[in-house]
Amino acid sequence: ALLERFSETMLPTEGTPLKPPQEVPVVDNIAHALSLLDPAILEQVRVGFKLFDYGAIVIGFHFARFVNLTDAQRVEYIHRWETGATIQRGVVDLLKKLTCLGYWKDIEAGRAIGYRGPVSVEGGVPNLGNAPMPAGEVDR
Repeated sequence: ALLERFSETMLPTEGTPLKPPQEVPVVDNIAHALSLLDPAILEQVRVGFKLFDYGAIVIGFHFARFVNLTDAQRVEYIHRWETGATIQRGVVDLLKKLTCLGYWKDIEAGRAIGYRGPVSVEGGVPNLGNAPMPAGEVDR
C-alpha cells in the first residue's frame, strides 16, 4: 500500500500523455528490484519504509499512516522528509528512486513519450548474453 500511495503522489499523470501509475506494474517492478537485494540490506529498507509510513502518525501530526493521508497531506509529508534529518532524506530519496524505476521499467509507459524500445532491438543487434566484448573494443 505504501508504494502504491507514494507512486500515485509522485507520478501525477493527469492532463499528460503518460499512463497513470495504476496501469503500470510499479509495485511489481519495485518488488522485483528489492528481491535482488542482500537480505540484511532488504531488512533495513523495510525498516525505513515502516518509519516513513508510520512516521506520519507522530512526526507529521496527522494521527494516520501515510497510506491513509489525503493527496495534499501526502505531498506535504514527503516535503517534510525531503528537508528533514539525514535518515529521512535517505528514505524518501530511496522511495522516489524506486518509484521512478518501477514506473519507467515498463516499456509501454515510455511509449507515451515516444520511447520506441531498446535501440538494439530496433537496430537488429543480436543479443550475445554475457559474451565478452570483441578484442578491438576492449583496447580502446
